[in-house]
Amino acid sequence: MAKRILAIDTTASLQDTLAGYLSSSEFLVAGAAGGDQARDILKTEHFDVVVAAHQLADMDGFALIEFIATQERRPSIILISDDDPMVRHKIRDHAMAYSVNLLATLSAPVDGELVKAALRDVASLGGGDAEGAQTSLAETEFMRGLMTDGLSPVFQPKINLRNGKVVGAEAFARWNAPGGGLLGAGAVIKVAREKGYMDVLTYRMLELALQQQGKWRREGKDVPLSINTSSENLRKADFADVVSGLAEQFGVDPSMVRLEVTEADFQVDERVPLENLALLHARGFGLSLDDFAAGFAPLMQLKVIPFDEIVVDRTFLVRAGEDGVAKIIFEAAIDLARKLKLSCTVEGVETETQLKMAKDMGADYAQGYFIGKPMSASEFLIWIEDYEDGVLVIPGLP
Repeated sequence: MAKRILAIDTTASLQDTLAGYLSSSEFLVAGAAGGDQARDILKTEHFDVVVAAHQLADMDGFALIEFIATQERRPSIILISDDDPMVRHKIRDHAMAYSVNLLATLSAPVDGELVKAALRDVASLGGGDAEGAQTSLAETEFMRGLMTDGLSPVFQPKINLRNGKVVGAEAFARWNAPGGGLLGAGAVIKVAREKGYMDVLTYRMLELALQQQGKWRREGKDVPLSINTSSENLRKADFADVVSGLAEQFGVDPSMVRLEVTEADFQVDERVPLENLALLHARGFGLSLDDFAAGFAPLMQLKVIPFDEIVVDRTFLVRAGEDGVAKIIFEAAIDLARKLKLSCTVEGVETETQLKMAKDMGADYAQGYFIGKPMSASEFLIWIEDYEDGVLVIPGLP
């Protein structure tokens, strides 16, 4: 059966180019005149592959990836981008984070032979399901991998905006795919939520992250870590004891660990218990309210929970340059942190302009692809060494 391709372009040129290069017996090529039309089409029709320019007037490649991640049957993607290596890295990592199969990022004008090469894997797939084993996890595979070597933490550096020094990293989940490579957090979290294993996933991530942190410490490298928790864990009566036990087991000082609670946890679960948070804080662990300002739901919680830090939702940073309301909210969140004597981290920094905005508005710390992508433990140490030795220079930092 011929595979179906949707070409997204404001003109018919991309559709015509693909149709001219690809055999009609293997591929059927349809077109969409822009992002909005593509969304409408993909909601009702299944395509094996979407080919689109990274920058469209009403949608960029990141938004396309995020939309496709919401679909039950996810097409693979080929994006036509520029030659900036950083942009290409961001696109690949974004696709991985959302568990979307990115076949290639190609330069304009489109080279039909390169497109054909990228489509070879899709042509060999059976049953017309382009999602494939590389973008999803079965429950049995998930549980087996949790107990063996399926889960791998990666680490994204966090920078002090005042002096440019590395102040630690945030740990993210990645999954070692059976066929090689890594799946992003989306595939892992999806099955964990659907099957009720979020607490198991969080415990395993805590164990692996603290184990790595302890190893770094024994090697003479103290690296503060931020690690995500979930409302499921916070409802467990022994959660604080488990976290304390893991820190002790791996020789980690609690003051070097910051546990992140998302604002969404308070919106969907008002029972998020204060006892565990208060106990963890009393034992020396840091507490951070993540995705702050996404809903402003738990403002009163800042009064009763001993948070040390808020992490401003990345949406407001992205929109602040063009949206006056988003800029006001972004600035207000930073100002609120300062008045409450909390530190403020801005995540999702992807450009020098965004870095300067966060710095000018008074944020304390920043992380994002412009500073450094999530990387393996060994890559992270190399990154720190290169940055501290001046081999790696981040524009806009002291």
